[in-house]
Amino acid sequence: MMCARELPELELIRAEFEPRGVQFVALSLERDADLVREAAKTLGIRMRVAFTKSEVLAPLGVNGVPSTVFVRADGTIVAAASGERTGKFLRERTRELLR
Repeated sequence: MMCARELPELELIRAEFEPRGVQFVALSLERDADLVREAAKTLGIRMRVAFTKSEVLAPLGVNGVPSTVFVRADGTIVAAASGERTGKFLRERTRELLR
């Protein structure tokens, strides 16, 4: 989960890594789906957006918003980081996980 100001950077990272098989999903706690879709469109976000409730986040290792969760293709959670993250952090962590 990212905050709106981080999403454009995450979108750039998505475009860089998706061709290598990495998938990105933005989770929203906002209940107004139309509002979220419009914001994603305005920000140029092309990744999937899923809607969730806060109680489903605990098993992901998330204890705050925004958070980033890295999940392997088999569903194994390999890392979770709460708080805002830089594009540099996200790129480096993604590269590490692809090795």
